[in-house]
Amino acid sequence: MQLSLHSPSRTVMAAAAALSSSRGVAGVKGLFFIFTVLCLVCFVSSLIEKDELKKLKQKVQKAEQELDWQKAERAFTSEVMNYCSNLMDPLTALVKKTTKGLPDDFPPLDGLMDNLKVFIEKTKSYVDAEYAEEDEEMENTEQELKEIKKLIQSIEDFHAEL
Repeated sequence: MQLSLHSPSRTVMAAAAALSSSRGVAGVKGLFFIFTVLCLVCFVSSLIEKDELKKLKQKVQKAEQELDWQKAERAFTSEVMNYCSNLMDPLTALVKKTTKGLPDDFPPLDGLMDNLKVFIEKTKSYVDAEYAEEDEEMENTEQELKEIKKLIQSIEDFHAEL
């Protein structure tokens, strides 16, 4: 997408000023008309075409959907990690209760459960740390998308005024 900003108005104004001193009032009216037409042509050519604007809106919408999907995935993963972490204490108590009646030569499960609990907590901490960085990126992306949407809205309003 390119925005071309043609600004021949300074040149036209300089020409109008130079010719107006020698031609009188009639020349100024003619030059003013030419100046106005040139400015309008340059102004209209600098606007984003409606097709390009439509494509840009579709890209922004797709980016918003992807951001929403990432947020949902983040929330789901966080919920699963919290659930697993909260499940460890009751699970450990249940294992201790059910292993009381086992023979003495049966391998102890207490150590396994403690190791599993530590592993779950470390994994949860790791995931939370990774998501902390991603949360900041998602927030920045969300702000950028809001700014782009404001720009698109002002361009649409501007097109409506024409």
